[in-house]
Amino acid sequence: MIDLCAIRRLQTSLRTFEKHLKDETGLSFNDALLLCAVNKGVTEPGLLAKELELSPSRLTRILDNLEARELARRELSSLDRRSILVTLTEKGKQMVEQYSCSEITLPADLEFTQN
Repeated sequence: MIDLCAIRRLQTSLRTFEKHLKDETGLSFNDALLLCAVNKGVTEPGLLAKELELSPSRLTRILDNLEARELARRELSSLDRRSILVTLTEKGKQMVEQYSCSEITLPADLEFTQN
């Protein structure tokens, strides 16, 4: 049997976490996930959309926002001028470091233990 109350608590905890992330870094959850993925080497928009389970149009809006904030940029590939790559700016790299090392407390319902 599915415990719907437990799922609701998880949903509430995730919203709380997202609010703390936004308050501390100015990043939405999707912004942070995209910066993290690019930092880990996923730079092609199609792969980013797949990795983050976003539609291409949603990915474009997120990238537009990150470019406006000078955290990421889209560039032509040096190997194939038909391809676009997403890279982090210096400010974006600093932001990744900031939220990776921030003091945001993860709600207890969202904490995972490693076996």
